[in-house]
Amino acid sequence: MQTVYHQSHLPRVLRQHSPILFWLNLDSKAQVDELFAQWKAANATIVSEPEDKSWKLREFMAADLDGNFIRVFYDFRSDT
Repeated sequence: MQTVYHQSHLPRVLRQHSPILFWLNLDSKAQVDELFAQWKAANATIVSEPEDKSWKLREFMAADLDGNFIRVFYDFRSDT
């Protein structure tokens, strides 16, 4: 299940400028889940929780304090 937040639910800083998006490519699904757990425990702004996408990425998205988005993922297309 994908979590999607309407812009009105985001902190004010996320609504004040056009954010940038950058990608963080990890080495396994486990690393994605571990980083998510660490960031969630640290009260990071989580935009979407880890999910296996139909395009073969396990990913979640967070936002930094300036409102930029960080998409953390692992590409599992070559996994057997």
